[in-house]
Amino acid sequence: GYQVLPTRPAAPAPAPHAGTDMQSDAQQHAALATYARFWCLHQLAPFADQAFALAGAMDHRMIDESCQTGPGACLRAHFDYDWLVRLPLALACLLFPGRRLLLLAHLVNVVGWADRMPAVWDYMCWCALMEAPFVLAAATSSSMAETARKFLPAMRAQLVVLYFSAAFWKLTSSWYDGHYSCSTVLMSELLSGLEPLFPPLATLSGLMLHAAPALVAGIEFAVPALLLLQPRHGVLLALVFHQTINLMPATYAGGFSIAMCARQIIFLPAAAAGA
Repeated sequence: GYQVLPTRPAAPAPAPHAGTDMQSDAQQHAALATYARFWCLHQLAPFADQAFALAGAMDHRMIDESCQTGPGACLRAHFDYDWLVRLPLALACLLFPGRRLLLLAHLVNVVGWADRMPAVWDYMCWCALMEAPFVLAAATSSSMAETARKFLPAMRAQLVVLYFSAAFWKLTSSWYDGHYSCSTVLMSELLSGLEPLFPPLATLSGLMLHAAPALVAGIEFAVPALLLLQPRHGVLLALVFHQTINLMPATYAGGFSIAMCARQIIFLPAAAAGA
């Protein structure tokens, strides 16, 4: 006859490895700390320019007492929160990037931006739109890792949408008319700075001026598309694009470029844990 063998009970599912979770938390913590240090470098740029008497970018975030909404209408006219609060916080966050310190630093930035509204640079609105979610994420989290999981994916999505919006608003007849488009003016300025270094560029100047509107709009559409689909290539193109703005000798509107370059790190592996 047949012998019935006793069945062996199924082995229990292995418990999650605690080390994996700890490693993931460490990666998320490191990712947010990396973002934080680059963010701090952006905050320190206008202070460094003023401290060392450098001309700096014309569109740096304002750190003086100017208030274009009216005499004494801004809180900054009565209390120097830039040098007395924002600067120490930026330095502290650079050295010790912790959740509470970063929460306070981002909150002060948002309050300062609102205090100077509407007399702010456009890119400062971009920064505020990305800093406000950090405040919310940090305030509702208990650790750097939890904050990173909430904030970094949201910021990546925001930056892609903001770049797309900048490109979208160039889909106008005026932008593609060389008589009105600022792209031809800025391209001529860029070429004037590059031609002394690379004389052969002079033979391409006319072509570059005519192509400037389509070229700039194409790059501005390509940057967010690549950041979404091929982040490393998107970061490279964004850095090249912003560096061309930094090379313009007259209208050095480098504040926007510095702000965006400091934030590109969130698309790279160093700060893309769990992307």
